[in-house]
Amino acid sequence: MSYEIHYKNDLLAGASLVARIPEEVLDKKALYTINADRPDFLLPFRYRNIDGHVEFVYQIGTHNKLQYISGNRAPKEYAGLWVSILKPLLTCGDWFMDPCAFVLNAEYLYFNKAKGTVSYIYIPSAEGCSGYGALKEMAAEVSKLISVSDAALENKVLRAIMKDFNPNEFLQMLKAYTESQEPVQQEAPVIEENNAYVNVQVFTSETDDPCHTDIHEPEILAGGNKKNRSGFFGKKKETGQEEIRDIFDRKELQPEPQVNIQSFPLLNDVNVATEKVSSEIIGTGLRYAGRSSLPRFIPVEIAAGEIFTIGRFDSDIGKQQSSFEFDKKTKAVSRRHAVIERDGTGYKIIDISSSAGTFVNEQKLPPNTPYSLQRGFRVSFGNSGADYVWEAG
Repeated sequence: MSYEIHYKNDLLAGASLVARIPEEVLDKKALYTINADRPDFLLPFRYRNIDGHVEFVYQIGTHNKLQYISGNRAPKEYAGLWVSILKPLLTCGDWFMDPCAFVLNAEYLYFNKAKGTVSYIYIPSAEGCSGYGALKEMAAEVSKLISVSDAALENKVLRAIMKDFNPNEFLQMLKAYTESQEPVQQEAPVIEENNAYVNVQVFTSETDDPCHTDIHEPEILAGGNKKNRSGFFGKKKETGQEEIRDIFDRKELQPEPQVNIQSFPLLNDVNVATEKVSSEIIGTGLRYAGRSSLPRFIPVEIAAGEIFTIGRFDSDIGKQQSSFEFDKKTKAVSRRHAVIERDGTGYKIIDISSSAGTFVNEQKLPPNTPYSLQRGFRVSFGNSGADYVWEAG
């Protein structure tokens, strides 16, 4: 089945994603179980009934797009990231979820900096929206986004994906790396205030809840299992142990359904004062507006569809992680701080859950919420003098 996912950007509530499905294909059992015990690998959402459809609103909050925090990682962190991506698809049956109902697209994988884990968009539909082909394509895209300091490990991963990708065997290969390496240090947790989407919530009353009719099912309350609906996802091994499912068989697959992505207009109707800038065009990028020794100009040379990441050099990794990096001693700038992306309408800046925040014309941006840049806008990374003016050449 084909679904549409819409972006919705709000400078007050933050960015969210919206999807709708017909009410008759709603997977009530999975939805009820998620409401009762939401797994960490799902992007938080709430839902409501509208004109015969069920609308799901996924609040992004402090979850960053995985593509925004791409870069080189130590072996343990690299292997752990792969486990965080694949294991939910192999264990989701514990919540009566169907792996076919995950949106298997690298663009819609979200990373939690504080926990170092990945979250998915899940559409609880009896008809699903993904398949084995989408999974393999997603894994190939992820392998381009993240790299590892251990060349031998990276080669193993690439060979496993390009050959006959089997998630269960893939995780077994990574097991030695996740258990033998020293723990890696994560950035300090970022606490988001007034997050109304911490838990799955429901708009409607209990009597309007599309899952209400299944509340007293003995099978659910007893934690029973259900058979997967898809031909390429197998059943859980009935061993009583926490074993990973081998969910993929080698059947001939049907063409993958399409997930259409659309965007709502940005809510950039806030009245902001723009700074008068020099008439000299020095190219597209950020011109320094302070008096310290920070870089005078940050060129942002990207084509439509590309992104430009900004951060601070991480001496623990010792290699460049972002498109542009401030010196490691720069105050209030996070190792992964912000992203500038370009589309058909122009350039947008996104704060990626930085500790000190990103400001445009002295207004602090909600994390992970795109904000359109116009020539003369003042952009501040943190609050310690990394102040720039956007120049559009």
